[in-house]
Amino acid sequence: MKCDIIIPVYKAPEWVKLCVYALFTNTDPKIINKVFLINDCDDQFTSDCLKNLKNKYGNKITIIQNEQNLGFVKTVNHGLELSAADYVLLLNSDCLLAKNSIEKLINHLKNNPEIGLICPLASNAANLTIPIPEGWNYTQVDALLEKHFLGQNFDACTIVGNCLMLTRKCLDKVGYLDEAYGTGYGEETDYQFKAMAKGFKAKVAIDTYVFHKAEASFGTSKEKQARLAKNRELFFSRWGNQYDTELKKYEKNDPIKYILSQLPKNAWSPKIDTLFYLDGIVQNAGGVHVVVDIVNYLTINGESINILYNLQYPYQEITLFTPISSSRIEKIQTNQIISTVWKTAFAAKKIADQKNAKMLSFVQGYEAYFENGTVFGGVETSYKLADNILTISKYLQKELKEVFHQNSYIIPNGINYDLIHTTPHIKKQKTITFILRDNVMKGDWIIMDIVKRLNAINQKIKINIISINEFVMFPEIEQNDNFKINIIKGAQNRNTIYQLLQKSDIYVDTSLSEGFGLTALEAMAAGCIPIVANSLGIKEYLEPNINGLIIEKVNDSRAYMNAIEKIISDEKLAKKLAQEAQSTAKQYDFDNTIDQYITFFNDNSSRPHSHPQPLTKKDKEIIGSMQQERKKHKQKIAAFEIAKKITPKPIKYKAVSLIDKLYKYLH
Repeated sequence: MKCDIIIPVYKAPEWVKLCVYALFTNTDPKIINKVFLINDCDDQFTSDCLKNLKNKYGNKITIIQNEQNLGFVKTVNHGLELSAADYVLLLNSDCLLAKNSIEKLINHLKNNPEIGLICPLASNAANLTIPIPEGWNYTQVDALLEKHFLGQNFDACTIVGNCLMLTRKCLDKVGYLDEAYGTGYGEETDYQFKAMAKGFKAKVAIDTYVFHKAEASFGTSKEKQARLAKNRELFFSRWGNQYDTELKKYEKNDPIKYILSQLPKNAWSPKIDTLFYLDGIVQNAGGVHVVVDIVNYLTINGESINILYNLQYPYQEITLFTPISSSRIEKIQTNQIISTVWKTAFAAKKIADQKNAKMLSFVQGYEAYFENGTVFGGVETSYKLADNILTISKYLQKELKEVFHQNSYIIPNGINYDLIHTTPHIKKQKTITFILRDNVMKGDWIIMDIVKRLNAINQKIKINIISINEFVMFPEIEQNDNFKINIIKGAQNRNTIYQLLQKSDIYVDTSLSEGFGLTALEAMAAGCIPIVANSLGIKEYLEPNINGLIIEKVNDSRAYMNAIEKIISDEKLAKKLAQEAQSTAKQYDFDNTIDQYITFFNDNSSRPHSHPQPLTKKDKEIIGSMQQERKKHKQKIAAFEIAKKITPKPIKYKAVSLIDKLYKYLH
């Protein structure tokens, strides 16, 4: 019982990476024959990702590189020509499998040889959609459907091609997809009706559910809409009468209606083992990205996990779950709630007490330094409320022990190595990348000084500056053939940052305090040499003169200049540092790190339990003060939610700068 998997690839490498990870995580390796990743003449960023996946998963993966853009249908057909297994799964790169998805689909086909093709239900799949409810992730929905409907399938009116399994018998008799459908849309339904005309049945497995983003590669352009209309006309000119007949049957036997009618009334009540508590889901906060990544990866691994939030802003990264507004926490059951910054600990503790749950603190930075130290006492009190503390570096573990007398458990941060890694290219003109984070503790003023000084040296240099704050008064810079500067304003998605780092030779980070320093590690994976202030947390992975340079005089821009000139003038040193940097970064691949989170959340014996400290009079005063602040905060949140509801979507999603201002106001 072997299955080939054909994954057409065009752009969106971040989805390809997760698609392949979910495939191998949730499928018995004995069932996987070959995984064909067919790159339809895509960019270098995507090609690098595919090579990295090939290196990770070995001979199971075959990469096919189209010499020119063939479009979806021809690309799939090329994969079908190469396939020889008894079963073939056509899988979109933005479609993620759950536990045993392939096994369940194969079992349907084995139990009824008349079935030639079958697809699962999905989070986004035309008439076979079950949206992910609030408080759920996609693997939880799959587990629910499997529990209640294992082995059941329904006749398909229109099969869905994002995750479509075909039998070898069907392929041999019906052939491949019709290339008259060009770059795609409608070809899978056309194939379904051809197969039905030859005596095969087309089914929907209602015990299997996958995540499907849709539009990840092609978007919603006018060209796509025109192609849809043309292909729709082609399909109905061939199969209009048959489709009407099948639609009438489907309406009487709708699988979605059946599922909703058969599930118990309380089936959709969220029951979550682990709930992270974020004050806001926001693009320009590195700690938020870390939490979302953890929840995404644990979701793929079948864990019951989600995020509770106070405010949600336009967020550009992948989410495989539907987070929960804190205003609806009463409806949620949870076993443990995790505060993600010291302020959230007070509300998290209250919720944990109400739910008879554990409360943990997830510490990603030395929070006592936040807001210029004015919150030191509040941070100290917040740690006393936690049953356990999880942190990300030995530096933070040591500070928590020495300063606050708190034990903690370490899981180092991880990076998406497959997406970021590329082979460094030695260039005569050196490219240096900086990020202005609009935070005093990040040392933005030092970056300004470095850039101005770089403008004065006689070297061929290109500078990239990502400025989170769009309203920065940059110094006067004289640009010429030797010196060029590229300023990118506003919070950027991570793919943009990764691609900048891949094209850079040096990454300079002047932050004075980092619990770990994730961006510097990502830069190392991209083949970029890090020149980093000794923010203490970065010593978790950075060794001076081995895989990067550490600046001890953290507020001296001349020290950074000396380091930059040292790397520019010594190609041998630069090559050595870049190679060692990538070797180090590979050790922090998030695919491996996630196993530690699974162990931590599921094995109490692995945790060094904190010893609760008695609350002092001062602690109780701080708790009272935070409760009052929380009441005011909730009023602001309520006003913000009302504003979101009444604001038209086109305005809402374009007003990023206004939302950033509101975020600062609310905090």
